[in-house]
Amino acid sequence: MLVVVAMVTAIFYLTIAGSSRNEAKTCILFGGFLFGLSPIIQTLTQTISSDTIYTVVALCLLLNFTLQNYSLSKGDYMSNCVSLNAAIFAAVCLASRLDNLNAVTATIVHAIVIYGLVPRVRLRIASRCPQYLICLTVAMVMACCGLAMFLPHWRVVIVAVVISSGVCVLIVPLVFVHLQKLKDNIYGPWDEAELIGICHDGRDLTSE
Repeated sequence: MLVVVAMVTAIFYLTIAGSSRNEAKTCILFGGFLFGLSPIIQTLTQTISSDTIYTVVALCLLLNFTLQNYSLSKGDYMSNCVSLNAAIFAAVCLASRLDNLNAVTATIVHAIVIYGLVPRVRLRIASRCPQYLICLTVAMVMACCGLAMFLPHWRVVIVAVVISSGVCVLIVPLVFVHLQKLKDNIYGPWDEAELIGICHDGRDLTSE
C-alpha cells in the first residue's frame, strides 16, 4: 500500500509539472526496479552504527538546505545537483534502517517526489500563477503538520515545523529586505580607473 501511494504521488506531481507520458512510464519502471533493489538497500548500512547514520543524514539534509534553490528561476545547475543528491543519499541512509521492504521503497520514492518533483512544480506555478505560491506553501506546511501527528511527540514536532517555516518564509526575507537598505559601495584603489577631466580640444572624457 505504501508503494502504491508513493507511485501515485510521483505520477501526480509529474502530471502537474507538465511531464510527458514517457516520463510517467519511466517513473513506474523506476519504482519496480527500486522495489527489486530494496533488499540490498535495506542491508546497505547494516554494519554501520545508527549514530553514524543519523549524523550523516543530518549533514546531508543540512547541505540540501544550504544549496537548495530558493529563487523562482532554475538557478545554478551544480548547486541543484549537489542539493538533490545529498537529499536522496540521506533518504537511502534512513531507508536502510527500516525493517519493511515496502517502507524502504516508499521512503525513497517520496524523497524523490519531495526533493526532485516538488521544486519543478513550484517553478511551474511561479511562471504561470505566482499568486498561488502562498497557497502551495501553506498546503505543504499543513501536510507536514498532519504527517507529524503520527509521531510519538507530535506536538513538539508541529511546533518546530511551524516555527521553522515562519522563520524561513517570513523573518529571513524581512531581514534580507531590511539589510538591503544598509548596503553601500566601498570605493578604493581596487576600483577601475575613471577618466575625469576635459581634453585639450574641449571634449568631456566622462561622457565618452
